[in-house]
Amino acid sequence: MSDYQAFILSNRQHSLPGALSETTPGTRLEVKKESALSAIEADRSRIVQCSPVRRLQQKTQVFPLDVKASVRSRLTHSLEVKETGRQLALQVLADMDEVVDKQAFVSLVEMACLLHDVGNPPFGHFGEVVMIDWLRTQLPSLFAQAVGQGSRQWPMLLADLQQFEGNAQSLRLLHSLQGLNLTLSQLAALQKYVRGAYQRQGQAQDGKKRPWQQKPGHYFSERPLVQEIRALFPSTTRGRYPLAFLMEAADDMAYGVADLEDAVDRGVLSLVELELAISRDGNDYLQACWRQAKAAEPGFFSRFRQTLNDDLLVLVSEQYLVHQAAILDGSHDQPLLAVEQAPAQALQWLKDFAHRQVFNHREVEALELAGFSALKGILGAFAPLLALPESEFTSLGRRQDAEGLLLRRLYHRLPPRHLAAYQRDSQHALLFEQAAEREWYFRVRLLLDFVSGMTDTYVLEEYRLLCGFQD
Repeated sequence: MSDYQAFILSNRQHSLPGALSETTPGTRLEVKKESALSAIEADRSRIVQCSPVRRLQQKTQVFPLDVKASVRSRLTHSLEVKETGRQLALQVLADMDEVVDKQAFVSLVEMACLLHDVGNPPFGHFGEVVMIDWLRTQLPSLFAQAVGQGSRQWPMLLADLQQFEGNAQSLRLLHSLQGLNLTLSQLAALQKYVRGAYQRQGQAQDGKKRPWQQKPGHYFSERPLVQEIRALFPSTTRGRYPLAFLMEAADDMAYGVADLEDAVDRGVLSLVELELAISRDGNDYLQACWRQAKAAEPGFFSRFRQTLNDDLLVLVSEQYLVHQAAILDGSHDQPLLAVEQAPAQALQWLKDFAHRQVFNHREVEALELAGFSALKGILGAFAPLLALPESEFTSLGRRQDAEGLLLRRLYHRLPPRHLAAYQRDSQHALLFEQAAEREWYFRVRLLLDFVSGMTDTYVLEEYRLLCGFQD
């Protein structure tokens, strides 16, 4: 049997005749009576048509709130990552001795690439920092007002709520909010990090240090799902699902050149400045790529990117196959591009240069400041909903006093889909020791799901409305 047959499966997390209940954590589900390929093809249809993918068109890649069609949004970036992932998967398969369902293999990589950013909040990684700062400063006092004294489990739950990471939110968004019911293979391929937000950095569930724990990959709310993924794919208790390595490499390859291209298109950076920097600090390989692409002629960036990517495709495929045994058993602990080879070093130089010269540019920072004010303002406006005791929060529909009417209007701003998830999970979610803490945990998740799902433009519109400036 091919090793990949154990990773490319049709299993989903839901109840089936003769299968174990979805509410039983850490248990292996009975395989559905369909092929892995047909199940994964069904995933493609659900993914491409889902609203989180559509919302990426109005979320930041580098330049927030940009109306210029040539500059990348998260959607156009994700489409580029998807194509790069497809090329990587095909390159790996061409050199692989294993018998693999090639169509399913490629689809899993492609869809993981398309989905890799769906959980990112408005204003990208800057938005993550803003939300984390607000959560760490505000949640303790809000909990004290709403619930009072916490149980022995509460410090862990609070630590979980005070972290926000786009990869963890992607898993929550697709499974718990959108209810796409994707195969566990597809959800596992999406997980870039393996640590729960409720765990200390470097700590796995067995207390041992594991790779891929720099950031949280899931929240406590999705812990039962992750337990099922790990029961189905035991190597993911030690490391990543194998195809997540290709998703990560595709993302790195796609934005390495693209962010610089957008900066030149916006006039934040000139080709002359980039060329001078490469001639001064770039390695010989990068300088040769630059000369070969002929910067003075039209279509330069397309040629430059292709020259670099052709070599990176071969390098990533070689690294994947060299380390394939360790990747399959969960013990490989380095990204595929973390090698001292000229193409990988050239890509890293380009990414570092973009961070120094583009992300810290005055124009980008000015746009992020607008996002900072809007995000903090929205979170602050909705904070009174978190300060209410559960009985008052659930009775907002009946309150007629002035404060109750205001809070009820805030409550009505929350999406029905998110409210339904709150009502379900605040009563029935597993692994919580105290009902009051479970309810408040999912009330916070309700607000975070709402705010993180906003597009950049929607954040500003909502902030203007809350400030009384709506036209």
